Amino acid sequence: MNNDNKYFITESETGKSPWLEVDDERIYESGAINRYLATTFGLAGENAMENAQIDSIFDTYKDFFKDESGIYMWVISPYYKLAPSFLHEEVEKKYGKPETLKAKYDEAVEAWWKLVQKRLDKSGSGFFVSKLSWADFFLTDKIETAMNIDKTFEKNFPKMIEYKNRIYSEPKIQEYLKNRKECFY
Repeated sequence: MNNDNKYFITESETGKSPWLEVDDERIYESGAINRYLATTFGLAGENAMENAQIDSIFDTYKDFFKDESGIYMWVISPYYKLAPSFLHEEVEKKYGKPETLKAKYDEAVEAWWKLVQKRLDKSGSGFFVSKLSWADFFLTDKIETAMNIDKTFEKNFPKMIEYKNRIYSEPKIQEYLKNRKECFY
């Protein structure tokens, strides 16, 4: 265990990260943090149904990309290459070879991005719900990850690329993107 992990275990009431501290209060878990920040900064949905749709896409992502499909995302990342060889052996023993994992990943990609596209078509606003929301930031991040993992993603999901470009054309987002560091995930 490295010193960073010891910090999380001793400082976090849950023993994990992330958490956000606001006014001597802690908010744990990325979904709760996202919802808090969205409400605070006007990036939540317009009503309870839109907020439920946002929560739904966030939660279904976690469901679609767990187990083998999520392991595949890690196995092909640059971070996996830094992991010790015994860990590679354990992953392969438990989950199989990367080619097997890719098949599960491809199934999840096909199903999940079709679900997203269906919701975007239904919204008709150009955004995931009726206005720019934290779901749009979440989805564009996942599009970038998919593009890093699968070089055919753009060809296979051109509407997702159009959607990402539309979100990225927002002036404040363009400003942020100019200064953002690139990363795999």
